Amino acid sequence: MGNDKAAAGTHPDGNAPPTPAIAQVVDRRLLRNLLDNAGSTLVFGAVVSVLVGYAVWRTSGVDAILLWIGGVVGVSLLRLLLVPLLRRHLDDVNAQLIGGIYAALAAVGGVTWGLFAYFDDVGHPIGARLMVLIVLVGLPVASLSTNAIYRPVFFAFSLPFYAAMLYWAWWRVPEMAIEFSLLATIYSALIAVTAWRYNASLRSSLMRDIENEMLLHEVHSMNDELERMAYQDSLTGLSNRRSFEKTTQELLARRRDGDTLALMLIDLDNFKSINDTLGHAAGDAVLIELSQRIEDNSRLREMIAYTPLDTARIGGDEFIALYRLDPGASIEPVAGRILRALMAPMRVHDKAYQPAVSIGIALAPTHADNLDDLLHAADQAMYRAKSTGGGRYVVATGDRGDGSAPRTGRSRRRR
Repeated sequence: MGNDKAAAGTHPDGNAPPTPAIAQVVDRRLLRNLLDNAGSTLVFGAVVSVLVGYAVWRTSGVDAILLWIGGVVGVSLLRLLLVPLLRRHLDDVNAQLIGGIYAALAAVGGVTWGLFAYFDDVGHPIGARLMVLIVLVGLPVASLSTNAIYRPVFFAFSLPFYAAMLYWAWWRVPEMAIEFSLLATIYSALIAVTAWRYNASLRSSLMRDIENEMLLHEVHSMNDELERMAYQDSLTGLSNRRSFEKTTQELLARRRDGDTLALMLIDLDNFKSINDTLGHAAGDAVLIELSQRIEDNSRLREMIAYTPLDTARIGGDEFIALYRLDPGASIEPVAGRILRALMAPMRVHDKAYQPAVSIGIALAPTHADNLDDLLHAADQAMYRAKSTGGGRYVVATGDRGDGSAPRTGRSRRRR
């Protein structure tokens, strides 16, 4: 990004100037606006050069004017050809470099136009002399709305006209050279002030637009972060209970006949002892490691979850995962693989630790067709796993509605 803070003017609220990065954005947008409008101005200028040049040539008979017409038209065509190229590279190249190149082209154009003063002569008809003055005085004003979009371009184009007016005053009307020079200076200064204020107004408007865009971006970022916090567990990065319940309820509602969903409830045995003996930081490290193991050992083509992490943490030491089973497939191979992965030894803060987990599994629609009853059935299965010593998985028994799994209320382990 550019470093010209002054080029961007002052902040619209009158405080500190914008950062170099914002100044570069402002310059780039101003240049894009200038280049988008340059074509019509250049074509207009070329047409005017032909008209006034022809009028002066016809009344004065100076053939060199035809060369001047060709020079102005040639420079205008060159600028027209380069405008698309500069616009195309505006986002890839430093904005000030693009602006400098176009300002140099504008200077060449201004010098070419300014040479028109050379063709004035006291012996020429009054109409031809007026044509010269109209060009020298009027063209900087006529091009102001385009060239003043970017200050360096305006001054590069206008200063040669000021020099041409001084030349005209001292070489064509020497008897009034001082008066005309003062008049040309005051006139040029007024135009410059007008162009400066016009540019400042454009910059101020762009600054407000950029600030609004930045504010809107911050609002969107905050909303994204709030949404992430609402649906993601802050410790493990997995889905949280809210996310899991929302997704599971939607999947159960859309479940087609023949589809089987398997809910796996995973609870870490004796987790409190980890916090008591090794500290809460060690407990957090264990939870993070176990969540990664669940994620790594789940076949992604079977996993269904709200986030790409494909599992959820729904309590302090409880995880849950949801699978869609292919027709005739069993959840037990997946459960066995995850159980073995979770019970593999690990080191926590340079100390050996042997995890132990209990897993309860319930199937929809076999054991329940709604989330509360499915969680209850999985919770009951997990209790049976714990009651037999833990370190194992148990699949719920019985079909829904046969009395083997109560259907009223929520599981007392849901927290």
